[in-house]
Amino acid sequence: MSDREFGVGFVGAGFIASTMHLPSFEYVPDANITGILNPTRSKAEAFAAECRATGAGDPAVYDEGQLVDLVHDQNVDGIWVTSPNYTRLETIETVVEAVKDGARLDGIALEKPVARTLAESEEVATLVREVEIPTAYLENYVHDPEIAGMKERLWERGRPAGRPYIARSQAEHAGPHAAWFWDGRRQGGGALTDMLCHALAGNEFILTDPEADGTDLTPVSISADVETLKWDQPEYAEQLREEYNIDYETAPTDDYARVTVTYETDEGRRVVSEATGSWCFVGSGVRRRIELLGPEYSGQVVTDETASSVFFSDELDEGEGWAEKQTATSGRMPVAGELVDGAMLAENHDAVEAFRRGENGFLDIEDGLAVMELCMAGYRAAETGAAVDPRVVDLSGYVPPSARE
Repeated sequence: MSDREFGVGFVGAGFIASTMHLPSFEYVPDANITGILNPTRSKAEAFAAECRATGAGDPAVYDEGQLVDLVHDQNVDGIWVTSPNYTRLETIETVVEAVKDGARLDGIALEKPVARTLAESEEVATLVREVEIPTAYLENYVHDPEIAGMKERLWERGRPAGRPYIARSQAEHAGPHAAWFWDGRRQGGGALTDMLCHALAGNEFILTDPEADGTDLTPVSISADVETLKWDQPEYAEQLREEYNIDYETAPTDDYARVTVTYETDEGRRVVSEATGSWCFVGSGVRRRIELLGPEYSGQVVTDETASSVFFSDELDEGEGWAEKQTATSGRMPVAGELVDGAMLAENHDAVEAFRRGENGFLDIEDGLAVMELCMAGYRAAETGAAVDPRVVDLSGYVPPSARE
């Protein structure tokens, strides 16, 4: 490609794109947002206006049905797919067809997860392989500066004692921000696919030897539990019915999940990933806790309401939220430590620079497939009550109970 700034075209202007990705592009070097497509034009126009106001770009606005035009836009070098899970396969089909018809793209970046199920994700990957375009799997945990820094320090100083053997991740918030997340058929599951895809990817990242070529871990056993603890209770189900027109009492998904993955290393040792997540946390935003344990060392990254905070009483009403997934505007509130999410900035910078070189991102679509396989193994283990060995169990046709028609 030329030396001009790398142009990014977004498919989807929802929460993830507008609140998480957009702010980072003010700081990604030599890149800007040049196109936006969203089914609701007013959202796309608001997204474009925010880009202009913050210096993230001056994107052309495309309506639903104009995806081919977005892909053919000469100012768009890469497509960032952040649309809902149930649209992913159709979106990639259209993008790939446009490329086959002559559109030029340097890369396709997909927000987690790749699609709703492993089967859909494999179809997405097959389509992208046909046109040999570099890909990036947008999973912010592995790009988080604190998590990456913890891994680097522990592996560097702890290696003489032996590799780490336990990674634990916990990710919780008060519940999704859009109706389709609560619908198992449209989302592909519940809290497991929404929250634990982060935790599972992050755990494997910190357990993997940084000197290995790719991963040196093979998953050999997955056990799991999923539950619906809060949101099927009558008062909360009514809240979802009023806000999102979702009947959670009749068709609930999991709002809590636990998945344990046992890996075998290339040296034949066993290491363990423990991941938990929920939509049941009531607090000032997203709560995360990531730990790595080795023979003579340990490390942790914590982000929750115990971090820097301020307090507002209920007398100061009509306040505005500023934290991701914030559920109140009074009480104890977090003080943001960064102007922009460092993990989002790092993952977008990585994707842009990789695409400029004609390469895949640090994580690519194959990594996304691997994470989806762990998620499907978790759901199957929870459903059957038996551990799953993905080396011998074919999960390609598996669909979680809440996602079945």
